[in-house]
Amino acid sequence: MITILKSDIYRLGKSKLLYGLTAFTLIIAFLLIMLLRQDIRLGISFFGELTAFKKIDDVVRVGIEYQKGLGILISVLISVFIGQEYQWQTWQQKWMTSKNRFFIYLSKAALSSAVSAAIFLIFQITALLSSSRALQMLTSEYAGMMIGGVFIYFALGAVICMLAMLIQNSTASTIVCLGYVLFGETLVSVIKSLSSFSNMAARLVEWIIQHSIYGMSLIVSRASISIDLVVSILINSLAIMLLSTTVGLFLFRKYEL
Repeated sequence: MITILKSDIYRLGKSKLLYGLTAFTLIIAFLLIMLLRQDIRLGISFFGELTAFKKIDDVVRVGIEYQKGLGILISVLISVFIGQEYQWQTWQQKWMTSKNRFFIYLSKAALSSAVSAAIFLIFQITALLSSSRALQMLTSEYAGMMIGGVFIYFALGAVICMLAMLIQNSTASTIVCLGYVLFGETLVSVIKSLSSFSNMAARLVEWIIQHSIYGMSLIVSRASISIDLVVSILINSLAIMLLSTTVGLFLFRKYEL
């Protein structure tokens, strides 16, 4: 496991895409804060939904809503990184190293979750340090948002890893991962409409949506944060990570490498 993880970290560390997307994340967070500090108010439309940036808190909260930017960068990075294994046909090298697909998959899942959370933290730390009011922002509510956000992005990385690992084509995996991030809200709306025929079905769908990554991101970014809410987000995120990793590993073991 350690050998495979070291190999994956080394290859990711050589990725120009990683550094490019990291730099882009830094620049976007910095520019948004600088514009707000100059009293320039922004309104950006994300697939028809207008998001207004009136104060620095709006930048912090939009970072938690992965579908509005950061999730796109993460899905591209993870899907390309994993897709290259299929493109270059290097799975056999991993197999010869460990003889265990569990370790191969677990290494990718752990690294994907870590990278996902790291991109989120880079965005938030840049916004915090650029805001000129870091001390005022460091409240218990802010800490709760950051902890919840980190675990949401851990779960997001695990799910994107599962999708990328199960699609044996780098281009197709990137498209599917992007589709998962970009059209999740549309899918939620469609499912809600389809479930309206029954109160029981509507309640069940609502419960599932609230416990999805998309639902958690909305709750953390828009609700008042409490300890109970943070604990609920942590447990739910861990459950999603466990489920996605279990499903991904089960199907990955059936593949011919």
